Amino acid sequence: MKPHLKTTTGILAALSLALCALLISGCKDSKKEEVKEATDKAVQATQKAVDKAQSAMSNAWSDIKDYTVEKKADFSAGAKALSAKLDAQISELRADYAEAKASASRKAAMEELKNSRANYDDKLAALGRASADTWEAAKRDVIAAWDRVESAYHKAKSDAN
Repeated sequence: MKPHLKTTTGILAALSLALCALLISGCKDSKKEEVKEATDKAVQATQKAVDKAQSAMSNAWSDIKDYTVEKKADFSAGAKALSAKLDAQISELRADYAEAKASASRKAAMEELKNSRANYDDKLAALGRASADTWEAAKRDVIAAWDRVESAYHKAKSDAN
């Protein structure tokens, strides 16, 4: 799954809705109903694509979290790939974020997201230095840091709405 999928689907959905709004304004009632149905289908298809992308991200994490120290490089590569996907989503949040206009809770959520993302990077770097003896602990730290980042992302996203 490409990191820009969610951004692309969001843009396509927005364009579809804008086009439909233009069409509706110049249509008779029967045409308006047809356009409304088409719009509803486009929104549903977009939501399915977003849900599929999020599910793929979750499944990818499930696949790599059971790796042993022998697959350290694969685990790190998978974790970094997941990071890239999350970074694309975080970029979307930041694009809509104006600190001057943000509520205190949104500012706090964005700060937690920034801090948790930095912590995840630190844990991922430590994972690269892990020995066979410290592998499981380092891997648990990365997983816990990922959970924190993901939670912070969802909190920031909900505060954005």
